[in-house]
Amino acid sequence: MDDPLIRLEGVGRTFRSGEIEVHALRQADLQIDEGDYLSIVGPSGSGKSTLLNVIALLDRHTSGTYRFEGTDVTELSDGARTGLRAHRIGFVFQSFHLLAHRTVTENVILSMLYNSVRPKERKARAMEALERVKMSHRADFLPVRLSGGERQRVAIARAIATDPAILICDEPTGNLDSASTESILALFGRLRRDGLTLLVVTHDQTVSSHADRTVSMHDGFLTEGAAA
Repeated sequence: MDDPLIRLEGVGRTFRSGEIEVHALRQADLQIDEGDYLSIVGPSGSGKSTLLNVIALLDRHTSGTYRFEGTDVTELSDGARTGLRAHRIGFVFQSFHLLAHRTVTENVILSMLYNSVRPKERKARAMEALERVKMSHRADFLPVRLSGGERQRVAIARAIATDPAILICDEPTGNLDSASTESILALFGRLRRDGLTLLVVTHDQTVSSHADRTVSMHDGFLTEGAAA
């Protein structure tokens, strides 16, 4: 039987603030299989950002076991974690993080500078990713000439150009109007049907309703299913 893409078993994250111990994540159990479309919902301070950072290998858990594609990441060096993150995880954020002085194509190519994609293949890979998000006609534009929805499409192209195992999205529609939000959600649906695994952190129930599964965070505890 194949390993799940991601498996958390009793994962916790504790911070210290002076003499106070803060349990930001408590005994989380979660499995994400290849091809899943999962949303994480919860109010501010619930622990959802902590959970995302642990899953994305941006932060280390302090208890429990986290396996990514069968590999226990607990004992990996910082360099090994960085390499795993660069090769296997794509990121999309609320703020698009596009470089204003670089064209759309150049912004997408930048995601491959620290990846194993050979230099001579990068432009073709970038154009392929832009085609997938229906932005190839804007390839030579600067981000300032794009709408918010178009900028987020470019950010998604940048994230998928490296062929990640999972696309992790942190409030990806937070800066978009309703029409652009619907367009991005439709794009997520197409990517999921193409086989990409998606993890979306959101406070918006409309956004979370498009996922196949929802987990809720409250006071550091994770529960399968949307909050009541």
